[in-house]
Amino acid sequence: MLVFRGRRSVVHEGPLRRVPEAPRTRTARRIRALLRRVERVALVTPRWSAPQAFLEDIALDLAVEEPGVACRTVGLRALRGRSTPEAWNYLLRVLADLDGDAAGRPVPIVCTRAGFQTASAWLLERAHHASPRPVALLAWDAHHLPVDVLDDLLEAWASYQARVGEERRCGLLLGGAVNAPALRTGLSHHLDLGDYAEAEAAASMVLQMGPLPLPLLRAAAQFSGGVPAIVHALGNGVVEHAVLPEDTESMFRCLGPMASEIRTAVSMALARPESADRFLALAAGTPLEEEPVDAELVMTGLARRVGTGSVRRVELRSPALALAAS
Repeated sequence: MLVFRGRRSVVHEGPLRRVPEAPRTRTARRIRALLRRVERVALVTPRWSAPQAFLEDIALDLAVEEPGVACRTVGLRALRGRSTPEAWNYLLRVLADLDGDAAGRPVPIVCTRAGFQTASAWLLERAHHASPRPVALLAWDAHHLPVDVLDDLLEAWASYQARVGEERRCGLLLGGAVNAPALRTGLSHHLDLGDYAEAEAAASMVLQMGPLPLPLLRAAAQFSGGVPAIVHALGNGVVEHAVLPEDTESMFRCLGPMASEIRTAVSMALARPESADRFLALAAGTPLEEEPVDAELVMTGLARRVGTGSVRRVELRSPALALAAS
């Protein structure tokens, strides 16, 4: 192992492998363009894709750009298992913040669907007229919303945009898991949040750990597969233990609690013969032509689709996943 002695201890030399524009960077640029046009966007966020950090970065970029967009970012995991009225009233508090001057203003409390539609229409109109510039709501974990509440929110936004037409000033982005079909049907634009490319993963690691020898940096980036949660967990582990592992087994142990989460997800895939056989075939490291069983592995965050040709292929998202099965 390489002992990690701080940000000035070692320096990498030479360029990393570069790509014209990484998919995650391209997605961020596309989202910024859509929100400047005040559109409604669905973002599919696979497991371990770190949507919160991604959307908060977009909100910051939009706040300082010209023309600017004021963004309200919010996670919806807290609504998991909550009742429909609880979810309605939580969303109304979020909508009340869109105009940037909600302090001291009353927020409606509702207990019926008609009440939610009336209150949300009023709050969107208030944000439309009161905010000094366009606003947007950026929410992740939308799959934790009750299905009927998600439908109600989408209907409220669609009604607002139908009323104001091209004069709209309130945009919306909802991010959710692969198995949230309402996001695919209720929003105008549909994007997928991909993993980091190798250079992006390496850059993120350098921000966490400081300059590193290029071979070890490249090995760590490849081990992560670009999966954001694995990238961040590895960086945190290296900083915490002051050691940069040089082999994959040590890298896996360096993931901390993330290693247990990966083992649990892999164990569930291996519990079913059909998905187990497919997982082990993908663990060899070569992308394979997509089969029906792959939908389950993609949904659980273990696999990802690759390539843009007529033949769709899938691969494991990270060598760390294959290591967890050994």
